[in-house]
Amino acid sequence: MNKKTLYSSNLVIRSAVVDDVDTLRDVFRRASLTIEGDRDLVTTHPEWLVWEDAMLPFTCVAIVDGRVVGFALAHPIDDFLELEDLFTDPDWMCRGVASVLIEDIARRGVRVEVTANPHAIGFYESVGFVASGVANTQGGPAPRMYLDVTCARP
Repeated sequence: MNKKTLYSSNLVIRSAVVDDVDTLRDVFRRASLTIEGDRDLVTTHPEWLVWEDAMLPFTCVAIVDGRVVGFALAHPIDDFLELEDLFTDPDWMCRGVASVLIEDIARRGVRVEVTANPHAIGFYESVGFVASGVANTQGGPAPRMYLDVTCARP
């Protein structure tokens, strides 16, 4: 596929709706399998790729020309948002979709935390996340990171 440059005027962020669930499941599965270093682990644990409908109210989607090209799931925990999932359709990777989704979450003005995939550290750092420790996950140790938007507000 010939990748097009993403222009922000073409991208719309909105809350996910029930009609998005099949597409979210597809993007989740396909994007999870694109990281070669994770592919064996993910295929060994197919239960990790099960979309939980209960998380729909906490999910926002990125839409380009009527098509879901990515999504982010961030739910409240205490005084911060936990970024559980951030996935871009493989056909739209590396075009700024995930960055725009993070910008949208940051607009809520609440600290955002994530247990980052070790392969995604560079991305998270590029959008302002800072390492804060390590979490033990089923896939092994993973960096904990945060984006403190509360002190960056004008």
